[in-house]
Amino acid sequence: MHTNEIEEFRAALREMVRELGMLNRKSSGTDLSPLQSHILIELDREPAGVTELARRLCVEKSSISRTLRGLEDANLLARTQDESDGRAAVFNLSHEGATVLKDLTEHANDFTAQALSLASDSEKQQIYQSVKSLTRALANARSQRDLHVQIRPICSEDNHAIAEVIRQSFRDNKIDHLEGVSLHDPALNDLTSAYQKSGSGYWVVEREGKILGGVGIAPLQGAGEEYCELQKLYLDSSATGLGLGRRLMALAIERAEAFGYRYCYLETLNELSSAVSLYEAFGFKHLDGSLGNTGHNSCEICMLKTLK
Repeated sequence: MHTNEIEEFRAALREMVRELGMLNRKSSGTDLSPLQSHILIELDREPAGVTELARRLCVEKSSISRTLRGLEDANLLARTQDESDGRAAVFNLSHEGATVLKDLTEHANDFTAQALSLASDSEKQQIYQSVKSLTRALANARSQRDLHVQIRPICSEDNHAIAEVIRQSFRDNKIDHLEGVSLHDPALNDLTSAYQKSGSGYWVVEREGKILGGVGIAPLQGAGEEYCELQKLYLDSSATGLGLGRRLMALAIERAEAFGYRYCYLETLNELSSAVSLYEAFGFKHLDGSLGNTGHNSCEICMLKTLK
């Protein structure tokens, strides 16, 4: 996304936050702050201590501690000792806290129902799915930031590590016995050199000096100049569930468009169903047959995306 598009998106999010009343105590129908409200909601799910609440709410422990003291002073919480750690406290709702939370929940439900009544059934479903997708994307982006993950162009020092990530991925998916797949590409041990030619690039995911995966773009051999191929998108098993596959996909498509390609082609295997779902999510369409001359004759699935 361009900077102006990102800023427009952030502006829309700010408006949503304001309309949800996150900057106004009175909007919840109680005198609680947003953080106080969220603590009561979480403790209604399950009693918890400071550390667990900070993790769930993505807030510093010091802020949680201060807010808990205020809620305790207002008799909205009860404190008990953690059975597994006598020095730590566990908090749950008092009777007064449960009553306040009931009022808050009814007020929030009424307001949300009023807002959703303005949408059709199909729009409601679309809104719900969009909110879920955005929340998941934000959580993954935060995890990547907190883990100090970076994506950068490959260098020669990465060759051995990324080759091993690729080989291990084949072993993990029990497809290392197949012939005619990228596992046996002659360039696997020196991807840095393989992606030096014009219209090519390979990018690796790194965290604290460890290579976690990568993705490449290169001209599609045996096809026209406007065709490129998405190649060698692999992640270490320790890096799954963080949205890194999506981030690599987005980067590869962006770079393919910057290189001037019109179409992006890929080949994959039936065994890699989660990868196929990812490709479909990014607009790749299934083809009846292969394009170009990749040499990967064991790949049953061929897909193509029209670029901008």
